[in-house]
Amino acid sequence: MLKTHPVIAADLRISPRWITAMLVISGLILTLLSDMQSDLGYKIQIRLFGLLLYGGAITIWLLDRNKFELGRWLMLILLIALIYLGFYRLKVPEILFLMILPTTLAAVLIGLRATLITAIGETILLLLLSYTMTALNPASTVIALIGIWGMFGLMLALYHCIYQNITPLWEHFQHAQNALTEAHTRKAELEQALDDLAHANRELTMLSEKLAAMRLVAEEAQKTKGAFVAKVSHEFRTPLNMIIGLTDLLMSKPAIYGGQLSPALLEDLSIVHRNCEHLSKMINDVLDLSRIEVGHLTLHREWVNLAECVDSAVIIVRPMLEKKKLDLRLMIPEDLPAVYCDQTRIRQVILNLVSNAVRFTDRGGITVQALPQYHHIIVSVADTGPGILPKDADIIFEPFYQGASELWRDQGGSGLGLSICKQFVELHNGEIWLESEPGLGTTFFFKLPISPPLPPQAGPGRWISENRIRSERSAKSRISPLPLKQRILICDETGNLYPSLAPYADELEFIDTRNPAQATQELRTKTADVVMLNTDSADNLWPLLKQLGTAIPDTPIIAGLFATPINQKLKADVADYLVKPVTRTDLIEAITAVDRPVKKVLIVDDDPDVQVLITRMLTTDENSFEVTVASNGLQALDELRCQPADLILMDIAMPDLDGWQMLELKNQDETLRDIPVIIISAQDATHQPPTSPVLLATIGPGLSIGKFLRCSLELSSLMLQPADSLI
Repeated sequence: MLKTHPVIAADLRISPRWITAMLVISGLILTLLSDMQSDLGYKIQIRLFGLLLYGGAITIWLLDRNKFELGRWLMLILLIALIYLGFYRLKVPEILFLMILPTTLAAVLIGLRATLITAIGETILLLLLSYTMTALNPASTVIALIGIWGMFGLMLALYHCIYQNITPLWEHFQHAQNALTEAHTRKAELEQALDDLAHANRELTMLSEKLAAMRLVAEEAQKTKGAFVAKVSHEFRTPLNMIIGLTDLLMSKPAIYGGQLSPALLEDLSIVHRNCEHLSKMINDVLDLSRIEVGHLTLHREWVNLAECVDSAVIIVRPMLEKKKLDLRLMIPEDLPAVYCDQTRIRQVILNLVSNAVRFTDRGGITVQALPQYHHIIVSVADTGPGILPKDADIIFEPFYQGASELWRDQGGSGLGLSICKQFVELHNGEIWLESEPGLGTTFFFKLPISPPLPPQAGPGRWISENRIRSERSAKSRISPLPLKQRILICDETGNLYPSLAPYADELEFIDTRNPAQATQELRTKTADVVMLNTDSADNLWPLLKQLGTAIPDTPIIAGLFATPINQKLKADVADYLVKPVTRTDLIEAITAVDRPVKKVLIVDDDPDVQVLITRMLTTDENSFEVTVASNGLQALDELRCQPADLILMDIAMPDLDGWQMLELKNQDETLRDIPVIIISAQDATHQPPTSPVLLATIGPGLSIGKFLRCSLELSSLMLQPADSLI
C-alpha cells in the first residue's frame, strides 16, 4: 500500500517555504504578544519561544536550499519539539492533540513513509510522556494517538485516491513526454536530413554545371578532333601520294631513270611502297572511324546477296591463301535470303575478318559460313590460327588494340579493322562477337537483320463494319505496345534527302514523296508530325512552300535547300574522283575509262611536286601524253582558252580559285564545257554530309506573335547546339 511512484510522490509534495513563512509569522506574533505581557519572566519565555521559531525557520530555509530531505525532517522534529515544549511549559494536555500536525506535514512534505515514521515516533514519545509525567492523563494520550493515526489513515486514503487518478494521467504524460522527445529527435534528424539534402543539391548543381561545361569542352574537342583528323589526313595524303607514286614508277619503269635497278634497291623500294600503302590504309580507317563517331557516315541500304559479298572478299585474299597454302571452305546455302544492308560496308566487314584470319593462320584453313536464324543471318569466319587470349578477347574490338602477345604485333595492321567492323555491324542494328581457344583457332561471328520492320500495308478501315456489334474484350491483350516513332513526311523533288536521313531510320519513321500532290495524298491515309520540304533551287522554294501549306494546313512544314549530293554532282560534272595517294595504274585506268581519245592533258595543282609526279606518270612509255601544267584555276582557264586540252586533271584545294569554282566557270563556257575532268585530291568529298543554307518553317493558319517568339527562342537554342546532338 505504501509503494508509490517516486516521481508522482515528489510532484504531490508542497514546498517547505510556506511552513518556514508560517514559523516566521508565528515568531512575530509571539514577539508582539510578549510586549503586551506585564510579567517579565513570562515575557522572556515567550520571546525565547519566538526566537526559537526564528532560528528554526532560518535553519530549515538553509537546509532546504542544500539538502532537501534533511530540512524537511528538521521541520517535523522542530514542530514536535515545539508542541512538547508548549505542553511542558503550559501544562495543557490538549496541546498534545496538535501532534496530528507533524503527521499531516510529513505526508505533504516528504511522503507516506515519512508519515508512518512520524506517527510511530510520536506514538512512542506520547507513551514515554504518559509513563514519566503524572500530569498527562490517559484520556489525553488516547485522544492524541487517535488523532495521529486517524490522520495517518486519512493521508493514506487520500494518497491512494490521488494515485489511482493520477497514475493513468502520469502514464499518458510520460507517453506524451516520450513522444515529444522522439518528435524532437525526429525533427532534429529531419532538419539534418534537409540540411544534407540542401548540401547534396548544391553539390549536384555544381556538378551539373561542371558536367555541362565539360560536355561543351568534350563537344568542342570532338569538333577539333574531326577537323584535326581531316587536316592531318589531307596533309598526309599529299606526301604519301608522292612517295607511293615515285616508288611505283621506280619499280615499274626503272628505264626512265637511266637503267635497271639492283635487286637490293628494288627490295628496299618494295618495303617503302608496302609501308606507305599500309599508312594510307590506316589514314582511311581513321577517317572512317571518325565519321562513324560524329554520325557523318551514311548507309546506302539495298537488298544484297551476301554470297556475292563473300565471293568478292575471297577473290581479294585468294593470293594470300595460295601463298600460305591454306584451305578455304565456303558454306553458303543456295537459298540464303537477301539482306537489306549497305553492300560496301558489309563487304568491308567480311574482307577485314577474312584478311585477319589469313594473316594469323600459318597452317590449316579458313571457313566462311552464313546461316539464316529467324529474322537474322549469322556470318562466321573461322580459322585454325593461334587463337586469342581471354584477356584480349574482352577488348579486341577497341580502336588501335592489337593484342598483348607478340604474335599480334608481329603481324602488322593498324588495330582499327575490328573496331570499324563492330561500328559497321552495329549501324545495321547487328551484333558482332568471337569465340576462341588459344592454340586451336578463332571464330568471328556477326549477325544482321534480314530486313527492316515493314509498315502496315492496310489501313484500319478493313476492321470497321456497320453491321459489327461492339463488345468488350474478355481479357486484356498480353502483347506489349510497340514503341512509337515520330513520323516525318519528306517532300523532295530531287530525291536526295531521303537517303541522307537513313542513319536516323531507327529512331524516326520517314515517308518519301516527290511533290506536293503526292505528299497530300500520303497525308490523307497517314499522319505525320512534320513535313520536310526540299528543293535544289531557291526560286522554287517559296512557291512550293505556299502550295504545300495551302494543301495541308494542319501540319507544320520545315523547308530547306539541300544541294545535290556530291556523288551525283560528280557523275554529272566530272569523269572520276581519285583520292590521294594515286598510283600510275589508278591514273591510267581512270583516263582509259574516259569515253573519248586523250592526247593533251592539263594538270591543275598548286603543288609543284605533284605536277612533277603526275607528269612522270603520264610520260613514261611510248603511249605518253602531251602534258601542260597550271598552278591555279584562273591560270588553268586561261591555258584552256589558248590551247584546249582533251582532259583536265584537277586538284580541289587551290589558292584564288578552288577546284569547284573552276569547274563551275568551265561549265559556263560553251567552248570548254565538254572537256572531261578527273579530280585528284586529298579530300574525300564524297563523304561530306549535306547541308542547307536556309531553314523555313510554317503552318497553314500562320503563327501568332507569342508562338513566333517562342519558336524563335527554341530554334535559336537548337541551332547553337553541336551537330548530331539532337537525335
